[in-house]
Amino acid sequence: MIAMYSMLLLLYLLQIKSYSKGWSTLPSVALTKELELSVLVAFRNEEKHLPLLLSDLENQNYPLSKVQFIFIDDSSDDNSFEIIKTSSLKIDLISSEGNGKKAAIERGVAKAKYDIILTTDADCRLTEDWITLMVSPFTEKDIQLVSGPVAYHGLDNDFKKVQALEFMSLIGSGAGAIGIQKAFMCNGANMAFRTSIFSNTEKEIASGDDVFLLHHVKKNKGKISFAKNQQAIVSTEPKPTLSGFLNQRKRWASKTSAYKDASAQWVSLLIFLVNLSFIALFINEQLFVLTVFYLIKSIVDFMFLRKLCRFFEYDIPFHVFCILEIIYPFYIVWVAISSQIGHYSWKGRRYKK
Repeated sequence: MIAMYSMLLLLYLLQIKSYSKGWSTLPSVALTKELELSVLVAFRNEEKHLPLLLSDLENQNYPLSKVQFIFIDDSSDDNSFEIIKTSSLKIDLISSEGNGKKAAIERGVAKAKYDIILTTDADCRLTEDWITLMVSPFTEKDIQLVSGPVAYHGLDNDFKKVQALEFMSLIGSGAGAIGIQKAFMCNGANMAFRTSIFSNTEKEIASGDDVFLLHHVKKNKGKISFAKNQQAIVSTEPKPTLSGFLNQRKRWASKTSAYKDASAQWVSLLIFLVNLSFIALFINEQLFVLTVFYLIKSIVDFMFLRKLCRFFEYDIPFHVFCILEIIYPFYIVWVAISSQIGHYSWKGRRYKK
């Protein structure tokens, strides 16, 4: 059994090293010529966040005459609709013809009049150069999808800092995978794509409009890029409660059983088995082996996360990293299992696996 655990750990270490190398080889995106595009924002009950997002969009360092703004309402029952109408932007404000973000995005794409689509979420904050940097890669005609960096802000306690580290590892791994030409993950809070490659995939699954689109682009040999520039970072808030955090991660993990992309399947399985092996060592009281494995894994994780922290400008104490390393195996195994047999809620709706 120790030999099997050792092999799993070795495979994990090689995987993380490859993502670290891929991250380092990603070119920094620079400002370039302006292109016409459509910005899509699907929203549901976001009256708290919409004024800030609208302000960020109004202050973009980009000729707004070249931008079509489309906001798609997913059955809101608050004042979101009215708030959007007060913006100085020219906005196409439409209602979704179905339930959920996927249906809203599909409706928005159908309304778009430009070939390039840029998406973000209503609860996000944007830099002034966000549009410019996210569309810059499309000056290359063969670029079909651009993934952008997403980070958490408002890290005023250790719980939120742990979330930020874990989320950063996901964004960094997805970017590193793009860097080694094995893309498997992106985040719809900061993503751009061409309408010609759009496909509303896996309609029976509430989540994953971003990841499944990336898999679709990859399957069709489309070129995928990552906007590696600090001014391209989109930021959002971490979850304030443990239940909200776990529910979000269950929603994200619920789609993994529907992955058809080999890279995504392999990474999901490897992460699950490596962390399950740590739990097995703990239960079987093989504490020496467990300690050695933990130390080796932690060193590799720390080196990768330190590199990412420099880019995202995170100043997170070392004890927060230690907390994440200790709880991660138990948390990720529980999320992986519960996401496939349980339910989760999203925007006031309840979904069952």
